[in-house]
Amino acid sequence: MILRRLKIFIFCLVPLSLISGSKFDISQFISDTLIIQLPVDSLDLPDNLSINIIDDRNLPEQVIGIQQTKKWKYIPVDQFVVLQEPLGSALQKYISRDSVKTSGALHIKNLTLWTDGKPFFNKGRKLNSYTVLEDSTGQIISNWMWEFTIKRKRKQKSEVAIAALMDQWMTKQASVITQKDYKKRLYPYLYRRQFINWYDLILLSDGFIVNAHLTLDFPPDQQKSYIRGSPGIYYRRSTYHESIAIGGKDQHWYRRINDRLLRKISVVCRFGFNNFDSHHYSHLDFWNLLLINIGATVAIEYRPVYHKGLFFGLGLHSEINILPDVIDRFEPGLLLTVGIILP
Repeated sequence: MILRRLKIFIFCLVPLSLISGSKFDISQFISDTLIIQLPVDSLDLPDNLSINIIDDRNLPEQVIGIQQTKKWKYIPVDQFVVLQEPLGSALQKYISRDSVKTSGALHIKNLTLWTDGKPFFNKGRKLNSYTVLEDSTGQIISNWMWEFTIKRKRKQKSEVAIAALMDQWMTKQASVITQKDYKKRLYPYLYRRQFINWYDLILLSDGFIVNAHLTLDFPPDQQKSYIRGSPGIYYRRSTYHESIAIGGKDQHWYRRINDRLLRKISVVCRFGFNNFDSHHYSHLDFWNLLLINIGATVAIEYRPVYHKGLFFGLGLHSEINILPDVIDRFEPGLLLTVGIILP
């Protein structure tokens, strides 16, 4: 009886191609394909091309990403995100549509599609890309680090959101070449997510706070302003109590002042636990064991464009303590930041 049920189960998993006589391919069983349609798919590629598009990625030309989905709603499989034509041909149509006169070669070094849930105010589908433009002699005349975000609408299909991101990127890429909006200073490292680890030391009137952060994000150095999110480990030490909170999503708004300095505004809501000096507090209500507060900082950081290594910051900190209610409701402090960037 058990053997019979097992045979029925295996039969249900076998693709129809096997039943029809074709050879069973396990890669077809454990993978899926998502086809992306672009506005230029119906256009013909012109014969005379001013710019040659070179796809330097380590993926097949039509594949623009790999994500995970569920087959038959239960089985997790890899899903290949593909265009109806090679990536270079699709981008070439955007450039030809804008009548770009520049001659040379555009290299697509990186294209990454992913979902970023860290920044609460800017979460959603993201596209990051790195492209390099050469003139007809092979001399590099510009490079661009792209970042686009789209907030996926409720019940919006994944392929629609990805198509919108691709359309934004390719339209903007063609536009900057047409307008000769060149970024001549080259990014000196391999374009990928960079490791950023930093520590905020906050000096209070009766103690201190240490807040540790770690992120892996693509470099934003060509942007004037951007938003990031980071989990943190928060520890507060005062004369008569200490607090700890783990996993709060700090929200950071960055704006570049010049090539060396950044302005950063951060906001976070924390939930954690408190420990008190029993010799100082004879009785405490049980809810005072919980930590609930809202923190905000404003800082200036020394973080040059394309920086690698240590960076520093100085600013002001403020907290509103909802719990525990046996300490000051409002606490200001002086913020000192030290961190490291590893591209």
